[in-house]
Amino acid sequence: MGFFDLATNLVFPPRCANCGELISMDICKKQIDPLCPTCRMHYENEKQIECNVCGLAMSFCRCMPKNMSRAQCTALLKLVSYRPQGDDMKIRDFIYSVKDDNNKVAFDFFAEQFRELLILEMRGASLLPKDCVITFLPRSHKNKANSGFDQGYELAKALSRKTGIELVRCFDRKFSAVEQKNLNTYERRLNMKSAYKTRDVEDKIKDKTVILVDDIVTTGASMASGSRLLFSMGAFAVIGICIGVTEKKR
Repeated sequence: MGFFDLATNLVFPPRCANCGELISMDICKKQIDPLCPTCRMHYENEKQIECNVCGLAMSFCRCMPKNMSRAQCTALLKLVSYRPQGDDMKIRDFIYSVKDDNNKVAFDFFAEQFRELLILEMRGASLLPKDCVITFLPRSHKNKANSGFDQGYELAKALSRKTGIELVRCFDRKFSAVEQKNLNTYERRLNMKSAYKTRDVEDKIKDKTVILVDDIVTTGASMASGSRLLFSMGAFAVIGICIGVTEKKR
């Protein structure tokens, strides 16, 4: 931990990004855990919840929504099963903080968790960092203006820094796109078909495995749309990676 970070934490003691409790500091650590011990335990428990389809713990599951399967995605790596309001999910506020708070510690935390997932996936496919690129799905202009940041970009940037894999901006968000959260499954798919436009980066994408980063995957419409565009740019394969996925009943 650098002197500036240490001084800042002494003046403004860090609080748990999930429950808000004060976190005890250890100056020997390079980075402070954004979660208190209790919430960290809840998070680790969430990672062990079994997938409704394959029965594996979420951090080992490679299942994906049908939209992504149709788009020929290789896999969807995820950390937890995201459940909507009303369910007893004790780390929901922590996940929401990625959307609402430009918290570098939280982005670094999830990027490190992503890195651990990617190591297993890349070893299994005999991939090296030079064989891959990282990209992300841009936030809507309205949400970016309201929050002042793009959580997809921040997650992708932190993951690139931790893995040494090049970060490439492949998409721009069109102004005409409607927010996904207010649409049903069919409407989401149609909306995402026209939500993004590609940048002139085919030379960086061609024949590469693209790691496509997002925070929460619900129907997979956004990931599927991004994957199709990446394949049209010459990508060899697309691997989705996210914090949480909303599972349907078996």
